[in-house]
Amino acid sequence: MVISYIGMKTQEVVIKPSVKVVMIPDTEILDEVTVVAYGTKRKQDLVGSISSVKNEIISNSQATSVSNALEGAVAGLQVVSSSGQPGQDANIVLRGIGSISASNNALIVVDGVPFNGKLSDINPTDIASVNVSKDAVSNSLYGSRAAGGVVMITTKTGRKDKVAINFNGSWGVAQRAYKDYDMATDPGEFYRLSWYGLRNTYWAAGNSIEESNLAASQDLLGELGNYNAYIIPQGEYLVTPDGKLNPNARPRYNDSFADALFDNAFRQEYNVSASGGNDRTDYYVSMGFLDNDSYVLGSSYERFTARANVNSQLKSWLKVGTNVGYSKATQNGVQENAGAASNPFEVARSWAPIFPVHAYDAEGNMKYYEDGSPMYDAGNGETDGTSKRPTATNQNVIANMKEDIRETVYNNLTSRSYLEISFLKNFKFTANYSYDFTNSSQTVFYTPLIGDGQSFGGRGTKGSYNTTTTNFNQILAYSNVFGDNHHLSAKIGHEYYKYEYQYLAGQKTNFFNPNNPELDNGGQMQYINSYTANHNIEGYFGMADYDYSNKYYLSAAFRRDGTSRFLDRWGNFWSVGAAWRISNEAFMEGTNSWLNDLKLRASYGTQGNESILSEYDYAYVYTPYQDQYTVTWNGSELGYSPEFYGNPDLTWEKQKTFDVGVDFRLFDRVYGSFEYFYRRTDDMLFKRPVAYSTAGRPYNWENLGAMKNTGIEFEVNVDIFNQPDLKWTVSLVGSHYKNRIVTLPEENRENGITSGPFNLREGKSRFEYYTYMYAGMDEKGNAMWYMDETNEKGEVTGRTTTTTYADATRYFIGKSALPDFNGGLSTTFSYKGIDLSIATAFQIGGYAYDYSYLSGMSSSFYVGHNKDMWKTFNPETGQGSLPIWNADNASNSFTQQSDLNLIKASYFSIRNITLGYTLPKNLMQKLGVEKLRIYATADNLGLWSKRQGFDPRVAMAGSDDEYGGYSPMRVISGGINLTF
Repeated sequence: MVISYIGMKTQEVVIKPSVKVVMIPDTEILDEVTVVAYGTKRKQDLVGSISSVKNEIISNSQATSVSNALEGAVAGLQVVSSSGQPGQDANIVLRGIGSISASNNALIVVDGVPFNGKLSDINPTDIASVNVSKDAVSNSLYGSRAAGGVVMITTKTGRKDKVAINFNGSWGVAQRAYKDYDMATDPGEFYRLSWYGLRNTYWAAGNSIEESNLAASQDLLGELGNYNAYIIPQGEYLVTPDGKLNPNARPRYNDSFADALFDNAFRQEYNVSASGGNDRTDYYVSMGFLDNDSYVLGSSYERFTARANVNSQLKSWLKVGTNVGYSKATQNGVQENAGAASNPFEVARSWAPIFPVHAYDAEGNMKYYEDGSPMYDAGNGETDGTSKRPTATNQNVIANMKEDIRETVYNNLTSRSYLEISFLKNFKFTANYSYDFTNSSQTVFYTPLIGDGQSFGGRGTKGSYNTTTTNFNQILAYSNVFGDNHHLSAKIGHEYYKYEYQYLAGQKTNFFNPNNPELDNGGQMQYINSYTANHNIEGYFGMADYDYSNKYYLSAAFRRDGTSRFLDRWGNFWSVGAAWRISNEAFMEGTNSWLNDLKLRASYGTQGNESILSEYDYAYVYTPYQDQYTVTWNGSELGYSPEFYGNPDLTWEKQKTFDVGVDFRLFDRVYGSFEYFYRRTDDMLFKRPVAYSTAGRPYNWENLGAMKNTGIEFEVNVDIFNQPDLKWTVSLVGSHYKNRIVTLPEENRENGITSGPFNLREGKSRFEYYTYMYAGMDEKGNAMWYMDETNEKGEVTGRTTTTTYADATRYFIGKSALPDFNGGLSTTFSYKGIDLSIATAFQIGGYAYDYSYLSGMSSSFYVGHNKDMWKTFNPETGQGSLPIWNADNASNSFTQQSDLNLIKASYFSIRNITLGYTLPKNLMQKLGVEKLRIYATADNLGLWSKRQGFDPRVAMAGSDDEYGGYSPMRVISGGINLTF
């Protein structure tokens, strides 16, 4: 028989004539503790908006960085991952873009201290909890750094009972997660498509169809550098004038770059930990090793981690503790820059499948170097019969990736220590000191044998940077209960934060030994450079919380921050909040049978943003109020030239946030929250463009304008079954928000500020596309766009169409890069020893420019062709859903930026599926084992979007695809979890 009651633990008892059952309060429901700024609170006492990430989301994920595991886990949280490289962090954005030029990333806090390192340096198995804080009352104590929200990560501590030793090992395979675009990878289809484009180009020039068909057959191979993947009889065409592959053609070679670049790889991970303690001391120690080769040739990630966390109650009034973590990671990366001939993703997609990896003779036999190794085709005529490859001569990405080096070694040390003194019954003083150190050493070497380094005789770069972060805070806390129902707590504190960045790098060319990347092997110095940058913040803060009878809650906080980034150092940030637990009111007694909890909460406050971003270097990030100069030497005199003109009036972005929400629990099964938020940013940090002649940088930093976001969020959980041996929970989170530019400077109000496919305009969304409008095709299949008609005064009188793209007019088209809705759906199920969990994420609506797709729609004959090129206008039939393929008119190609090329950014992804089985406890105890679980788990099992190959998740601002970026990795593993 199963007995349950609201707020009590469910119990299963054997049926007897007389049964006495003592109900036990479920403290997980009533007293669950949540990490908040500079402390913890019972979850039921929260006034602000804080979401907790479910433990299985972190523990089941095989992502090297916890940031990549958060997609779809929290309402209002978006994960933006532009690279699938193992060890690469994703950006975490909460409640949308709140700044145009400054950082929109959430502040990462690890064990109570802001963290500047890589999240991939933290072993996910050491993480005890992840809480996401989103509103002002929750974040204002972090002052100037919390405008983008806060992600609070807490690592594991020991438990005060017998020693527990845990081992977790997993072994699996890493592979490319999703299919690439639907390209013409078969050489025969590629030749026919190229013939089709060449024929249409000749026809567009005024030739007849018959003449164009014949000319295309005659000129095809010449346009392709005479690369012929087939052997055909002499005097015959490879593609006949009817557009078909010559039936007498037989394969000469089938040597695919994609096949050589991508293959399944082995992944293994081992973690061991020990925890224990007594009434006075607890400890947790761990070690971990991860070896994660990628599916991409030459790409890998290896990480070793160690952690020790010790807490001790030395006296009844004195507690101390320290938490030290170390990691060493070695990352071998690949080129990801768009347009680079050594970028494996671009080569696999954008290089024609007729270009072989190796060199071949006229009969299709592979050629070899004198040492007996296979000869590479570098596009310089190595393959018999070819002239030069029409693109990227002297390049072969396979040779480059085998000979070049792109290695980074990270050493990271983090430490957190505290001293806690309790006195006068209700007072507590805590001093927290943290020290984080990261060293990164990078070696980039381009071989002199082939590729980018050959023309330099080899090129090698060595770089090293050190970051040191210290944080020291002192907090005096007071907590007391007056009578039976009044509870008051308060804190005042001081915090000092110092960040130092040291950089040193040098580069040489002309290397004597092609296999030695060290700089002493290079003959000619190209540059050597070093600099140091500092960033300091000092803050004073206070907060007070009051609650009456677990029904009425008040909260207030204030922080005053000083920063080294601005000449006007100091800023004030504050918040107020209130909550009302309606379900505890006497007039709600009649709802106790079905309403477990109902709480209404609201907050308002201010936060700041001083996180300036720069793609150049750190000097412009940390001292933007100062003029910056470059030291020059003309051979006889020392001088300097302006690089950047500082702005002494620059100050914080100021953010005002209002949040109202309701938390609920029904029938002891359905629970969650609904929220509305309003966020306005004033004095936005903005990079105003300036002429290069003004200074060496193309912009100056200014405070200008205001922007607002409004939105709704929800989280709903349903415990379908909640029995001791049968549990099934389904969770759904989601959010929707809108964006508006509120004000701009007077000189920009009429025409706005154009940025890519957008225009910042008062009253418009930052993400509404401002682009050209496609108007269909004319009778010859040429693309047309709309343009304004004007009178002699320049006034717009109407619209017409043009086939000249440069004459077209930009318009606000009513389509936005923002999704209408995004969220995640997850479920956990367990029956006796079997457990199953599924985590998914989705996005509905929004539009994106898919530049990777458009690269395959190029009018060039020698690049990779997307099969959609068959849909272009066919002059022979007069049919086609896309404009004509005309290589002689590329400036007016339909692939130019316009609404024609916007695509719906909706998607659904299966993030993780894990299936496990825990062997019976009585069986394990006989073997001296406390617990043994075997499991299988898979990350990135599926992605469904509007187009094969398109991943809308790689970017957010502008929502455009990362052209040539690192495609996500799927990992499928099996493992064991053993506890003694």
